[in-house]
Amino acid sequence: MMRWKICWMLPLLLWGCERDRGGMELRIAGQAKTVSSQSPLSGTGFSLYERSVEDGALQAEIVVGEATSDGMGAFGVTFPRKSSYSLRWTAVAQDHFPAAGSLNPDDLYPNDPYDLTVGLHAVCTLHVQLASVAPEDSTDNVRFNLGEDFACDCCPTEQILLEGVGADSAWTCLMHGDRWMTWGADLEVALIGQPDGLLVDSVYCPAFGTAALNFTW
Repeated sequence: MMRWKICWMLPLLLWGCERDRGGMELRIAGQAKTVSSQSPLSGTGFSLYERSVEDGALQAEIVVGEATSDGMGAFGVTFPRKSSYSLRWTAVAQDHFPAAGSLNPDDLYPNDPYDLTVGLHAVCTLHVQLASVAPEDSTDNVRFNLGEDFACDCCPTEQILLEGVGADSAWTCLMHGDRWMTWGADLEVALIGQPDGLLVDSVYCPAFGTAALNFTW
């Protein structure tokens, strides 16, 4: 009788072990998109980093999952369930600015995929050309600056001062695509009839493209 009881309980024990083992993993179901168009973004490299507490001690951050989005922008990461202290992620894709973020470990549950949408801004190249043209005067000057400060290693917004005859400056920088870049120029010229005072305008920079900002005085 004891032998039959053990045989009857064995499948339940095995099923319980399988259930516990399945509950020891967390999963992120991700979707990568280009921000402005909201179009699926394939080839996005996603990395997940975790700091966990083990034996009462906070461990160093490690990579616990990596994935690449498919043609529909979908990706998935599965990683062991621990006493997570923090979770952060990074994402990179060609012709896009890198993206990063963090997750609350308490929002992730076993056997319940966590939906994460990763938006990356497309890159646009802005060409800036500033130059004085005849007639000119040695006292002419302009204070110029770009007005849109994007959250990336993008076009600088610091004011620059150009003075005198033959003043010119040219540079190329990156900004978020499908966006406007505002600019302002405070111009002082000696000759009457020339443009003078504060001038404000903007230029549109398309995703994956280029735009030119040319200002002469």
